[in-house]
Amino acid sequence: MIKITNLKKSYDGGIEALNGVSFDINPSEITGYIGVNGAGKTTTLKILSGVIPFDEGEVIVNDYRLPEDALKIKSITGYVPETPELFNSLRVTEYFDFLKDVREIEENKFLKRVEYFGELFDFKDYLNTAIGKLSKGNKQKVLIVSALLHNPDIILLDEPLNGLDAYSIITFQDVISKLAQRGKTIFYCSHLLDIMEKVSDRVIIIESGKIKINSSKEELKSNNDFKSLENIFRDMNEAGSKKEFSYDEIFD
Repeated sequence: MIKITNLKKSYDGGIEALNGVSFDINPSEITGYIGVNGAGKTTTLKILSGVIPFDEGEVIVNDYRLPEDALKIKSITGYVPETPELFNSLRVTEYFDFLKDVREIEENKFLKRVEYFGELFDFKDYLNTAIGKLSKGNKQKVLIVSALLHNPDIILLDEPLNGLDAYSIITFQDVISKLAQRGKTIFYCSHLLDIMEKVSDRVIIIESGKIKINSSKEELKSNNDFKSLENIFRDMNEAGSKKEFSYDEIFD
């Protein structure tokens, strides 16, 4: 379980990324995290993964507390960042071997998992290829697998579908759904509202560093005015801020 209370984070120049954010993320659920660019989504995930510090508030992950228990939290967390930083000169197998040692995964379990995920995501033929020579989609598969190899209790996903083909997206959705059924805590950030609506058990919408909506999917759908997440997202904007494309205005 993840519990965030009154979380605040500002960057140089007075940019306020998070302003008193509070919510819980429960095990056995996929929690979707939605917001426009700059709303504070990636900042939240970077804080939870221990990549960056926060200014105020409280963060508890499975009874561990940030920042004092950062190493323990990292050991039980799998994180797929929005912008990957991989060792492009390493072969995929070399990178996975490095993770095996860091995560202290038993050799037999490690080999079984690499073989299985290679088959599942259809990239076993690239295991001996340098990461820098992989396509964007195959690099993303490496990121996803690297986040899951140690069987983490906490899974943080920031735009995990970048570059994936349609078949791999379907496979990924199946993977996280079954991991949630096994009691994993899954926090999933994406701009793909249709997919978020499909896979999420709970939806949190953040705007300008503040939580605007925090509801289960069932609660949202029980509202007579509910049509889709896209409509909720549109309606959150003030009328003056909505933008619509006009072909005649620009091209005629």
